[in-house]
Amino acid sequence: MRNDVLDDLNVSRETIDRLRTYEKLVIKWSKTINLVSRGDLNKIWDRHILDCMQIYPHLPDRPAGYLDFGSGGGFPAVVLSAFLFEKDPTIKIYLAESDGRKAAFLRTVFREIQIPGIVFTERVQQVDLPPVDLISARAVAALSDLFSMAETLINKETVCFFPKGKTWKKEVAEAEKKWHFCCETIKSQTQSEAVILKLGSIERVRI
Repeated sequence: MRNDVLDDLNVSRETIDRLRTYEKLVIKWSKTINLVSRGDLNKIWDRHILDCMQIYPHLPDRPAGYLDFGSGGGFPAVVLSAFLFEKDPTIKIYLAESDGRKAAFLRTVFREIQIPGIVFTERVQQVDLPPVDLISARAVAALSDLFSMAETLINKETVCFFPKGKTWKKEVAEAEKKWHFCCETIKSQTQSEAVILKLGSIERVRI
């Protein structure tokens, strides 16, 4: 899977270098804050970075703005930011992480890999921005809750990417009770029961 992903994406040396720097920072900072599980420290590239890379081919072309929330250790936020920035250095990149230590880590990563992303040390509900073109979140909340959390940042043109595990069908069914949306499922290449949900035309059901 490793070679397949890299070959399919035609990843540049500059982006690989950025991601290798990020990998080293995750290992270094994980000694003091919980960014990934201890068991994953020796397989960050295969378990996390490549897992996030598979989202990139499905992103909209040249979004003006990208937001990831509940960003934690930066998966998929930093990985997608590296690809998006390489394609368009003018893109506006925003991360929302309420944990101050993790937010400091994310700012350090952006500084070290030379990507001018903005990190908000607050919950996404408190972020004061106009709607953005592209949103992601990984392992944050159920689908309906994700829509609610980011509602003020979503319009009909916004496309969301939410990696989900084996309960994804149940989450989609529950979300359909409160939200209208278009949903495309992308089978994960790294986890047999997982998918990436690509969602658009999102709006709350009006009663």
